[in-house]
Amino acid sequence: MQRITDVSSSEWRWVIIFSGLLVAITLLPYAWAFASDTPNNDWQFMGMLANPQDGATYLAKIGEGARGQWLFTLAHTPEPSEGAALNMFYIVLGHISHLIGFSASLTYHLARVATGFAMYITLYHLGATIWRRLRARRLFFGLIAVGSGLGWLVALFAPSLHPSDLYVPESIPFYSAFTNPHFPFSIALVALLASMFIVVFRPGYSDTPTFTNGGPTVAVISVVLAFAQPQAWLPIAVTLTAYLLIQTLRQRKLPPTYEIQWVGLVILPALPVLLYDLAVINTDPLFKAWNAQNITPSGSALNYVFGFGLLLLVAIPGLIRAVRHFERDGDQLMLVWLVTNALLLYAPFNLQRRLVIGMVIPLVYFAVRSLEDYWFYRISPKWRDAFLVALFVFIVPSNVFALLVPLVGIANPAAGLQNNQLVSADYSQAIVWLHDNTTSDSVVLAPPNISLWIPAYTPARVVYGHPYETVDAAQKLIEVQDWYRGTCGELLSKYHVQFVVIGTFPTVSGTTFRDLDLLSQSACIKPLGTPLKTFGSVTIYAARS
Repeated sequence: MQRITDVSSSEWRWVIIFSGLLVAITLLPYAWAFASDTPNNDWQFMGMLANPQDGATYLAKIGEGARGQWLFTLAHTPEPSEGAALNMFYIVLGHISHLIGFSASLTYHLARVATGFAMYITLYHLGATIWRRLRARRLFFGLIAVGSGLGWLVALFAPSLHPSDLYVPESIPFYSAFTNPHFPFSIALVALLASMFIVVFRPGYSDTPTFTNGGPTVAVISVVLAFAQPQAWLPIAVTLTAYLLIQTLRQRKLPPTYEIQWVGLVILPALPVLLYDLAVINTDPLFKAWNAQNITPSGSALNYVFGFGLLLLVAIPGLIRAVRHFERDGDQLMLVWLVTNALLLYAPFNLQRRLVIGMVIPLVYFAVRSLEDYWFYRISPKWRDAFLVALFVFIVPSNVFALLVPLVGIANPAAGLQNNQLVSADYSQAIVWLHDNTTSDSVVLAPPNISLWIPAYTPARVVYGHPYETVDAAQKLIEVQDWYRGTCGELLSKYHVQFVVIGTFPTVSGTTFRDLDLLSQSACIKPLGTPLKTFGSVTIYAARS
């Protein structure tokens, strides 16, 4: 593909510095959280601030790769699995972790920094592909890099709503970079594809894809995206397909061959990956059950309206203009993308909310078009800077909330223990012991909040550890809670448990077992015999199943 951007060295230097600062900001809360761990503390930070429940599963996947596995298995469930080529981003990250000799947690955060930085660079590249004017490029980059919605305001006045900028990290680039590495990685790949098709669909472009103009690059990006985040591949793939269909209907003939070939490079190479995913979740009993309970609905449309907030409001004139004129140079593709993506958020699909990833790109595109072509002509030049400052003042706070709210669990350890950011020091030592004394065939029974972290830091599986990644999670949670309350049943033999962890812990319902001696007299504990190891208030037994 011909050179599509013209960015000076000084411009790239500015982008690199600004991107580096944004990534560094996402490190500050973690620096404070890790620094809060001291030998005198009776708790341990487990390495995840944002969404620790899912973060623990990412560390478990990295651990699988680090142990040489190339297939993903469900570590948070006791049933053994043959594995499948799903969640490959973290499996590959695990192999990298083993190669460089870093822990899963360190590798995870280094990947988060690297992918966040790459995301910002590719987003600026996209802006430079669309606009020649420096002001428009910087507006696009500024709005998309630090912008969010009005969730911070909604949280104060309408807490029953769940605006996407506070509850759906993948909807906002900055929040994505703070939350995990695979969201910014996916946004970066989507931005690269968008950069290429902005050029392909421009008037005057007619090159067919070849090895020298970027054809293989499109195919590789598409396949990698399908492996890393299929939910990010789907909206851009459907958008490109819809674009060709609309052109066919408008012109009453097929689009040019070169456009079909370029779009084909996105669709066809990735289709086997998607078909494989569908085959796995429909034929493998474990993965079928896992997929059936893995539901993330969109909820009210107001969640997205407030989640994009002023960005959406500012974009309205540009959207109206695009509908009226439907111009080929950018507007057509971005409008089709935005509308298609909005519809997909309510498609009959169990992961609706995940499809929002990348949707902010066309939205910010229209916000910049509106600023350049509408708002700046209606706002006096002397007030433009004040207008932009006010705009940023309102679109940044949700990102600040995203950074600071998780720190409540560090400042207040009781909250951190409750929301799974922390475990007690005794349990932390027990997890270290399990790391050294278990294998991938070992099954551990532990309290639910501790079982979340056992697969993250050990090779062992657990009876119940996660509401989505434990097969038949609701039933197993009840069984585990009943066992710890003294209703033993056949749980140990049913799930081939090898190790049992007993200690003082808060249950999901909030009840606390404070008297370990009393608990140890329960009918379920007595048959276990002599403990294998004791760490303060936490005891590990060998199960006699």
